[in-house]
Amino acid sequence: MSKQSLEQHARLLQICECIFRTGEYFPSTVAETELLLSFGFELHGDRLVLPAEIEYLDLEYIEQSLREVGAMSNLKSVQLKNCVESTNQELFKVIRDDGISSKVVLAEMQIAGRGRFGRDWHSPVGRNLAISLGARLSRAADDIGAISLVVGVAVANAIQELGIDVVTLKWPNDILLDNRKVGGILVDVVQATTPFDIVVGIGLNVGGGSSTEQIVDRPVADLVDYCALPIRNKLAGSIIRNVYDSIYKFENRGFQSFHEKWDILDVLRDQAVTISASNNDIRGIARGVRDTGELCIELDNGKTHLVNAGEVSVDYSR
Repeated sequence: MSKQSLEQHARLLQICECIFRTGEYFPSTVAETELLLSFGFELHGDRLVLPAEIEYLDLEYIEQSLREVGAMSNLKSVQLKNCVESTNQELFKVIRDDGISSKVVLAEMQIAGRGRFGRDWHSPVGRNLAISLGARLSRAADDIGAISLVVGVAVANAIQELGIDVVTLKWPNDILLDNRKVGGILVDVVQATTPFDIVVGIGLNVGGGSSTEQIVDRPVADLVDYCALPIRNKLAGSIIRNVYDSIYKFENRGFQSFHEKWDILDVLRDQAVTISASNNDIRGIARGVRDTGELCIELDNGKTHLVNAGEVSVDYSR
């Protein structure tokens, strides 16, 4: 990141924290106003304020919900931030302390949330769920490629606990509702030798779908359209519990114990797809995943091609 970008981020974080602390901010330019509006703040007269009538995260509620199911005792810390560049980046900051395993960071908003391939992930204040979880895995290196699939199943479980039955998963890390993206998963490997330290970042639209749709210019889904509110704090606790339960299960049993559930949720299975990777398009029929996380593509000649990275799209012309 350039020095100018760092300075811009620092300034934006400062402004956002000012709004959280004092409840208002008087922007100096039209551009500044528009930028802050894009992150979900509201304009009252000539001042920007926190949005009203949204469910803000409640750390005490989340921790209590985890205590009730016996999950809190296995965590080192759960931190709630007002505004961060990204929750994954916040976890990276504690690596030099006592590691990242069993540490969780949530944020009301992100100004530089990331998806795959360095893409931006829009996280407006109070209308998203941005959460990162640290973990240590002692699995073989070949197994680690399946971790985003494991987390996908865990997040799907949490969404289903809200009574939403239209959730599916798109390899390797997209979460869908009615075939529209509602969120994604980003796994950063911090230590690339056994044991592996990883940071799992999860982003979901919880009220911010319409603003996100304007920015990404494609249809997206929003959890608030599918169930009764409030859900943000309930979902946060459920995701923390489901993800760590799933990571523990994966550590002991591997991906085999998730394969059946993944197959049920797999939106690509038996679909004609195109994989764009390294300027080379691969076309075929998606035939599920291996236990090591690769997507299996049946080519026209009947052979199976294994994909471990790339952009996948359904090929409706076939």
